[in-house]
Order: sequence, then C-alpha cells, then structure tokens
Amino acid sequence: MSENNNSIGMNELVDYQKKTYSPFMDKIMRFLWKCGGADEQILRYAPYSDHIKNAGIGGVVLATTVMAAIAMGFAMHTIFAAPSGKNDPITGEAILEGNWFITLPVALVWGLIIFNLDRFIVATVKGDGTEKITMSEWGSMMPRLIMAILIGLTISAPLETYIFQKEITRELSQSKALTVQMKKNQIETKYESLISLAEKKKNEKKIALDNLETKRSFYEDEVMKETNNVTCGPRCEAKKEQQAKFLNEVYNPVLKEFQKADDEYNKLVNTKTEQLKLKEEETDKEVFGFLDQILALEQLSKPQSISIKDEVSGKIEEKEIRGSGFWPIWLVRLLFMIVEIAPVIFKFMLNKSSYDYMQENVSQILEAKQGISLEYITDENNNLHKVRENYNARRIVEVAKRQNELEKENALHAITLYAEKEREDIEKDPTKFIQKDNSES
Repeated sequence: MSENNNSIGMNELVDYQKKTYSPFMDKIMRFLWKCGGADEQILRYAPYSDHIKNAGIGGVVLATTVMAAIAMGFAMHTIFAAPSGKNDPITGEAILEGNWFITLPVALVWGLIIFNLDRFIVATVKGDGTEKITMSEWGSMMPRLIMAILIGLTISAPLETYIFQKEITRELSQSKALTVQMKKNQIETKYESLISLAEKKKNEKKIALDNLETKRSFYEDEVMKETNNVTCGPRCEAKKEQQAKFLNEVYNPVLKEFQKADDEYNKLVNTKTEQLKLKEEETDKEVFGFLDQILALEQLSKPQSISIKDEVSGKIEEKEIRGSGFWPIWLVRLLFMIVEIAPVIFKFMLNKSSYDYMQENVSQILEAKQGISLEYITDENNNLHKVRENYNARRIVEVAKRQNELEKENALHAITLYAEKEREDIEKDPTKFIQKDNSES
C-alpha cells in the first residue's frame, strides 16, 4: 500500500530487529525457552509466533517437572511416614507424619531428572515440517513416545493416590477388616480341633466323675447316720474308713483327671482368646505404605460384590455393592500421559516456521566455518539424501599426503647426490675406497 492513502505498508509492519520484552517478561520467556531446549540467540530474531510456540513447549516441560516433583514428594512423604503420636478425631487411627529431610531432596532430584528427560525428548524431536505424521515419523516418534508414556504413568501414580485418598482409605479399612477376620479364622481353625478334643476329654471325665458322685454321696450319708450320736463307735469308724478308701483310691484320682482336663480346656480357650486379641491389635497397628495405596487403587478399578443366600430358594447369589472405578482412574492417568506426550506429537505436526529455517541456516553457516559442506544427492530411485563433506579433514589429509611425497622425493634426491659424490671420490682414488671398505668390515 502507498503512503498517500495514509496506510502502513508491509515494510513498516515487519520489524527485522530482535524482539525485546520488559525485564520481568524477558526473564520468564528466556527461562521457558531454555526449558523447551530452544536456541535463544536465534529465537530472538524469529517472529512472535515462534516465541510463543517455544515458550509453550517449555511451559509444558516445566509443568511436567513440577508435577513429577510433587508426585515423588508425596510418594516419599507416604513411604517414610511414621506415627506422629496423634490420632484422627474421626477414624481414631494414628496420624502419620512424613520426613521432610527425605521428601524435599528426593523430590527435587526426581524433578530434575524428569526435566532433563523431557527437555531431551522435545529438543531431539524433528518432523518433516508438515502437519501430516507419516509412517516414518511414527517410527522415529515411537521410542520417545514410549518414554513419555512411562514418565506420565510414573508421575500419575502418586498423584492418583492423593486424588482418590478418601476412596483408598475406605478400601484399606475394608481390607484391614478382612485381614483381621482372615487371621481370626486361621486361629479359629487352628484351635478348633484342639479345643474340641480337650472339651471331649473334659466331658468324658465329667461323666465319670458324675457317676462316682452318687457313691460319694452315699458314703457321706452313711457316715452322717453313724455320727448322729456324740461318739463314733466301731461301726462309725468302719464307715469312715470305707469312705476314705473310696475317696483316695477311686474318687480323688478321677477328680484330679477332670480338673486336669478342665485346666487344659480353659488354657486352650484362653490362649485362643489372647491370640485373637493380639492379632487384632497387631493389624490395627499396621501402617499402610505407598504400595498398599497403589494396590487399593487397582482394587477400586474392579467392581465389588458379596455373596447373599436367598432364604426362599436357598441359592447363593452375587450382589454388586460397588461399581468399577476403572474409567475415572484411567481418565486421570490419561490426563497426565497426554500432558507428557503432547509436546512430542505436536512437534511432529507443526509446520516449519521461521525459527526452524533460521536454525538450519545458522547450523549450515557454523558447519561451513568448520569446513563441513552439506550437499543433497538424488539416487537412482529419485530419493534425496543429505551428504556432509568434511573439507578440513580432507585438507589435512591432502597436506600430510603431499608432505610425505615431497619428503620421499627429497630423500631419493639426497641419496642420488651422495652416490654421485662417492663415485667421484672413487674415480680419484680407488685404493682409498677399497681400504675404507675393508676397515669397516
């Protein structure tokens, strides 16, 4: 457009100078560019759209780093948690408190590891400059994509346990109750036969003792009849002797056996009760770790049902008491995976921009300055190939080769001249040459 129309032409709109920002925004943009692995010196002279694109890629890498650090921090805080001495006012369970001296360093190191991995992934991704992702690009993308998916799953696991904390707590409480019941059943099974045998033995001794109880009462009555008078005569003494003999030889041994059987039975019952109480206390004191929370999360992804017996038909039916949490859990996982793999996919889908061409241009200039030439060669199948020629290396090789040739020529020339001089000496005085040869030999 002309200036007569009071309009601005393209030459006035395009600013070929490098873009500048306010001091605060400049620090933010530079930091995000570094996070995305961009070359700041080249990017300064690229259009604003390239600034935003590379800042966005760096922002995704930074966000993933922060999420990874938080996830690892939460995992470490859970793994190394210890009872704080306080109880939850609602559940009554001991409140666990993590170790910040372990959590913070590990979370920071893990965040830096993920940061470097993500920056490496997005910095090394190079597409063909078109929006379409070809099969060859999928092949190049796959290793980076798999790495990004694994990183996303690793990051999502600890955060999932925090997002579904209430559901996991409920699942762990149910698991603890089932564990207590299972341990109780094991103890019940262990002592069932022992207590049954002890009870049977006790009952047998009780029956035998009850059978002797009538006879013992009879002897007591007989002695009482004979001792109605103040004095105990010979008949009374005889009855007492019979009673004493019966008690010592018959009744007391059976009574002792009954008491022993009763003690054994009571001991087994008390031992079983103590072990049931001990197992319950041990299970209540158990602290659930990070792996327990992960397993509880996986359990939530499956439907839960209980067996109910129909009183009319007598059939046992499975009744679902809770649906599957598979999709809610996997939606959270997919969210983290998408955040992780999005930069990889988008970089293969992005068209080449000014920054990409400028980067290639600067790379070729730097290579040329170092004696590296880039050429494109077409083969017989009309496929284009990049060929790099190292001129500095070729120059050094040629110099060394020429130097060796010249040294060889000089050596031959020196030998020739020396031979000619010796020939002249021989012609002047042959005897001297022969004597010299004999003395050397």
